[in-house]
Amino acid sequence: MFNLVKYRYLFLLISLIVIIPGAISLAIFHLDLGLDFTGGSSIELHPQVPVQNSAQVEAWLKPLHLQELSVTFGQDPSLASGKSAWILLNTPIDSNVQASITSTLQGKYPGVHVRVFDLSHSSFVVVDGFKTAPTASDLQTLLSKIPDTSNPALGPATTPTPTATATPAATATAKATATATTTATPTATATPKATATATPKATATATSGSSSNSGSSGSSTTSNPANIPVSVQKVLLGTTNQTITILTRTPIGGKSSDIPDLLQTILNQGGPYMGLVANQEVGPSVASDTTRNAVLAVIAASVFILLYIWFAFRKVARPWRYGACAIIALLHDVLVVLGVFSILGKLFQVQVDALFITALLTVVGFSVHDTIVVFDRIRENMQRRTVESFEQVVNASLVQTMARSLNTSLTVLFTLSALTLFGGDSIRTFTLALLIGIFSGTYSSIFNASMLLVMWEKREWIFGWLSRNRDEGRRPARELVGTR
Repeated sequence: MFNLVKYRYLFLLISLIVIIPGAISLAIFHLDLGLDFTGGSSIELHPQVPVQNSAQVEAWLKPLHLQELSVTFGQDPSLASGKSAWILLNTPIDSNVQASITSTLQGKYPGVHVRVFDLSHSSFVVVDGFKTAPTASDLQTLLSKIPDTSNPALGPATTPTPTATATPAATATAKATATATTTATPTATATPKATATATPKATATATSGSSSNSGSSGSSTTSNPANIPVSVQKVLLGTTNQTITILTRTPIGGKSSDIPDLLQTILNQGGPYMGLVANQEVGPSVASDTTRNAVLAVIAASVFILLYIWFAFRKVARPWRYGACAIIALLHDVLVVLGVFSILGKLFQVQVDALFITALLTVVGFSVHDTIVVFDRIRENMQRRTVESFEQVVNASLVQTMARSLNTSLTVLFTLSALTLFGGDSIRTFTLALLIGIFSGTYSSIFNASMLLVMWEKREWIFGWLSRNRDEGRRPARELVGTR
């Protein structure tokens, strides 16, 4: 039988060689945290035509000076080619016209989702969710009679108020006043009367007449009339189900004009028309909560795992050692994943997000699962191989369980490798973390956890300091306090 335990220091040295560079990188550079931990904006767009690479998108967005911009691509089956449309209008439109267009489209095509984006001198309507692909001519005909709009930049249109007009009586009064004033001037007694009675009437009547002659700028006329004709300039049908996710530390979406400004910038730089699929803004407080909860989740998982293993192996001598060694192997796997991603973040700007925590907790569970399989076989063999040393029992248990551990892990690793290579950018960080963690977990379960158990039993290395009784390590390791 091959003696694996004999090379326990070599196996631990390999682990240290892997962990130390990552730990140094983690201490100096930390992790390249994504928006879930730092705050910022995540915007998912749907282009009208396919976009070739992220460098194009970054060039289009350069005038916005977005901080730490990251662009990833994905696919959305619900945005099937031909089942989305961009309707280009000649002018920005107000809310009344938007409501009219929406009701018209949904009346002909129930279930469609309509969004309107006003640009500087025009606007476009994005329609998603067609059950059957429409034609451009159908949409143009359907929207051939769009009501006039007011200018959205001036706010809602005001209601016209009655214009003050000079009545015949008022006109006569004005004339009489003017005559009285003119004729009364030579007479000393007439002038006060004319001034006292006629002049105020003439003044009041003249004011009304002045307002009427001032044009549309007075309060008697509407300041934002709904008299701007709206027409469809062009209809473009979607040719792809591609999605583009833009991640940036710069907050986008806090103002209603943020998204239209972003879409306008892309068009100005020669990019295609885009539709908004999702927009998420994460604030600093949410990000700090995510970080704290992630750390607490890993700590809580470790504590409960230790207590469970301690309880499960309670009939074995010193059961807490099994739990402690399992936790050490678990922390080994966590450090490997964190260290590798710290290096990847520094060299290739690979960011970690909330899915990374999910992957990390999955790795924790897998690592402990594989370790318990080995430990359980050690417990069984301690009852059967009563004349062998603890080192021999552990070695036999490792050889017996290695094939099962490797077969189980390899099937998972093959699947994760395929997902990492071909699964798309949106889940690549998640699958890569799982791939690294499960590979590390398989190694640590076989070559670390059991080796540490032997070293502790033999009081080797640091474990000699942990033994309260220096003779404790010389007791027969197969000693049981009972059987299951």
